[in-house]
Amino acid sequence: MKKKTLIELFIYLIAAVVAIALFLSSKPEQKPIQINSDFKVGGQSSRGVEHDFIPMQQSKH
Repeated sequence: MKKKTLIELFIYLIAAVVAIALFLSSKPEQKPIQINSDFKVGGQSSRGVEHDFIPMQQSKH
C-alpha cells in the first residue's frame, strides 16, 4: 500500500515539474490592439472633470 502511494506521489511530482517547465518556457505572442476609430476615452464634461463612459442598453421588461 505504501509503495503504491509513493509511486502515485512520484507521478504527480513529475506532472507538476513538466507543467511548471512548460509555463516558464512559453513565450506569448504580442497581438496589436485594434480600437475603433470612433471610440473616445476621457472626454470632458460640463464641469471640466474627465470621465470615461461606455453606454449600456437597458433591458426591456
